[in-house]
Amino acid sequence: MQIENLANRIVKIENYQSTFIVLNVDSQMLRFDFLEKMEFRLNKGTIGKLSYFEKHPLLIDYNENFVETFINSKPKNSEQFIKEIKIAIDQKTLGWRNWKDYFVDGNFFTYENFVKNINDGSGRLLKAPFLITESVIKVCENHNVKTKCFKSELKTENYKLIIIENNFIIAKEFKLNSKS
Repeated sequence: MQIENLANRIVKIENYQSTFIVLNVDSQMLRFDFLEKMEFRLNKGTIGKLSYFEKHPLLIDYNENFVETFINSKPKNSEQFIKEIKIAIDQKTLGWRNWKDYFVDGNFFTYENFVKNINDGSGRLLKAPFLITESVIKVCENHNVKTKCFKSELKTENYKLIIIENNFIIAKEFKLNSKS
């Protein structure tokens, strides 16, 4: 059985560890192993409809290569510029990711650095998936802000996502364990 065959079915998360999930489907226990798990948020006992995705805003960070972009000039109105960048990112992520995550790099590069670089018209702007970067570059072009990108061609992966209520798992594959 493929996990996508459980799409739109009511399941219960019986158990999970970092490498697998056990789902109760019509009183049958099915264990799915994760291959190359990237991110998850699970709670035992959750009951809900299983949704399966190969395209979803949560997958952008894993299915597209990241592009680092620098600016070489400043906008006339930095407040409006930042607002439009936020809108451009939110249109791609649909709120599943915080737009500021593409500007913050641990403790090294903060949101304050991002704002300073915009006001100075020089420095790193963001590091984000290809399609998000494309959207931000369009904002830059609309504001006559010059940019320079590194690794600016699209390379894709094929990670998948399952969602059960507010629980999710992103992995390369969900493989039914024959011992379940």
